[in-house]
Amino acid sequence: MHDLRGTSSLMPTRPGHRYVNVLGLLADVGRLFTPRPWPGGGPPPGKPGACYVDSVLWASESPDGLAYVEGVTWTGLYPLEHAWCADRDGTVLDPTWERPGLAYLGLPVRADAAARLMWENRGPLLAYGTALCADWLRNGVPGELLVDVGRQIPEGDVIPPVL
Repeated sequence: MHDLRGTSSLMPTRPGHRYVNVLGLLADVGRLFTPRPWPGGGPPPGKPGACYVDSVLWASESPDGLAYVEGVTWTGLYPLEHAWCADRDGTVLDPTWERPGLAYLGLPVRADAAARLMWENRGPLLAYGTALCADWLRNGVPGELLVDVGRQIPEGDVIPPVL
């Protein structure tokens, strides 16, 4: 268990920045998602290690209007940077992991916007050191990019929540 909000608030924020780091951004505007195995019982269609590309492609091509989500996933001891898709109910569709993570915390973004920004940025949305990530840490994520899926982090809750 990890108190993400508490830890982020203890670190000094750079002058002129809204967030100290990506975890601070996720603690503020990120959402919690419900893990589940890939539908149909078979392995997911993506390749391990290609979560960003496979997730944005899967979400973009989905007739169901899936959101592209980028954030962190807990597999046991610590969070891993990861990307996945989410349906309207906030359920994870992880096209690259055969066994889902224990908990998912991420930033749900419109698939079309995520694909465009990833192309322009030449990588993941929340990659440290990129101009896009630096802009979001400084100014916040533009609201029109976000999709209202997943659950807000309850005040005072620890991450990941007890499942």
